[in-house]
Amino acid sequence: MNKKVFIIPDVHVPYHDKKAWSLCLDVVKDLQPDTVVIIGDFADFYAVSSFDKDPSRRLNLKYEVTCVNDELDKLCQVAGNSQVIFLEGNHEDRLRRYLWKKAPELYGLTSTEELFKIGERGWKFIKYGDFYKRGRVTYVHDLGKSGVYALYGTLDLAGGNVVFGHTHRAGILYRGHHGSQGHFGLNVGWLGDFRKLDYKHRIVAEREWRLGFGLVEETGNLAFAHFFPILGGRCQVFGKEFKL
Repeated sequence: MNKKVFIIPDVHVPYHDKKAWSLCLDVVKDLQPDTVVIIGDFADFYAVSSFDKDPSRRLNLKYEVTCVNDELDKLCQVAGNSQVIFLEGNHEDRLRRYLWKKAPELYGLTSTEELFKIGERGWKFIKYGDFYKRGRVTYVHDLGKSGVYALYGTLDLAGGNVVFGHTHRAGILYRGHHGSQGHFGLNVGWLGDFRKLDYKHRIVAEREWRLGFGLVEETGNLAFAHFFPILGGRCQVFGKEFKL
């Protein structure tokens, strides 16, 4: 029997596209996958960013953490018996970097894992810089590659089937070897709100980035990659239509 691994891309709560995220939750509820992988950067952690900050934004870490937990609660409600894997992304890692640099005396008092109640939820937590391996597929937030060729570079570095986020781009790349099944790289897009960007021109972002999410089907010793884009407010998942 085929098993399904649903991949939630970078969401960047509280700067997420609320309608797109709601559609994603509808798909999780409908598919009831065996495993849900949150690929990283679910939270934005804008308040502890080392970059220049827009003073008109709500620069409050407690507020951001509350927003993230509210959305994770929604995922709990629809995920059913799915195993959930939470990969920490470079945005969640902002908290560690902030404490190391600005308040090393407070390091160890809290963490992404504790703030988002990962253990309480019964989920598995993967720290940034590490990876989750399931069968023949590696799931990782990033391997240090970005830009238009990130898919090529990440697939080369992984050396096998790999699913990743980070770039907000989407695509599937297949490579083969003589006498073997070959392997794929899957970049799973994002679910952020283009209107809330403050670090990239919206015209460029809308051209290069893609709303959507990914899925890996496992059958025997094989794995098949899928990306489901949200286009014109709609998404087709195995012939079933979901709308914003």
